[in-house]
Amino acid sequence: MKKPRIVDAMEHIDEDLITDAVSYKPKRNRISGVSKWIAAVACSLVLVLGCTIFSLSNQNTQNDLRAKYPLISETDYMIDDPGFSFKERIAMAPNIAEIKVIKKLPDYTVAVGDEVYGTSKEVVFCQYQVKLLTNISNTNIITGSDNTFIITFAKDFAQSYPALDNGMDAICSIEAASGVHEGKYILYDRSFYYVDNQTALSAYEGDDSPASKMCKKDALIQQIKDIRSK
Repeated sequence: MKKPRIVDAMEHIDEDLITDAVSYKPKRNRISGVSKWIAAVACSLVLVLGCTIFSLSNQNTQNDLRAKYPLISETDYMIDDPGFSFKERIAMAPNIAEIKVIKKLPDYTVAVGDEVYGTSKEVVFCQYQVKLLTNISNTNIITGSDNTFIITFAKDFAQSYPALDNGMDAICSIEAASGVHEGKYILYDRSFYYVDNQTALSAYEGDDSPASKMCKKDALIQQIKDIRSK
C-alpha cells in the first residue's frame, strides 16, 4: 500500500529545519521605528505651530484692542499718585467696581472758594450715569432702584481720563463724593481698566497690573480680591 503523500513529505522534513522554525524570531521592523520617529517629530511641529499661532492671535487681539482703547501717557493725575504700584492702589481704593457706562449727563458748575485769599472760581464737572455690574470690593456702593449711580470729575482734568463712551464696560476705583457732589462718586484716574469681550486692558501707561498686556477680566477681578483680602 502506498503512503499518502502528506505522510511521505513529513518524513523528509529535516529536524534542524523544524527547530529553526520553532525558535525563529522575526527581525525588528526598522520601517515601523522610523514611522514612530516621524510621527513624534510631526506632533512636536504641530504643537510648536499651534503655540505660535496662539501667540500671534493674542498679539493681534491686543493690538486691535489697543487701537480701540489707546493708552493714556500724559495725565495730571487728579487723584491717584502715579508712584503707587497696582497692589498699593488697589489696597487703598475705597471702592472698586465693574461698571457699564449708560450715558453722559449735562455738565454742572461748582463755585470753589479759596479760604486763604478769600476768592472763588467756578469749576465745571463732567458726570456720567453708569450701571453697577459687579461690586468687586464688596463695599457700600449706593445705587438707585435701577442699579445705577453717577460718577464725576472736574472737566479741567478730562484729558486725564479715558473717553467714557455709551455702552463701555470698565473696572475702576471710585469714592463717594461729599458736599455739593453728595450722592455721586468721584472716579479715580489711574485705576481704570477697559473690559471688552471678557478681556481687561489697562488705560494708563506704566501700569503694572496683569491687564497691562491684556488678561482675562475674571483673572484681574480675582487678583483684586486677593489683594484686598490681605
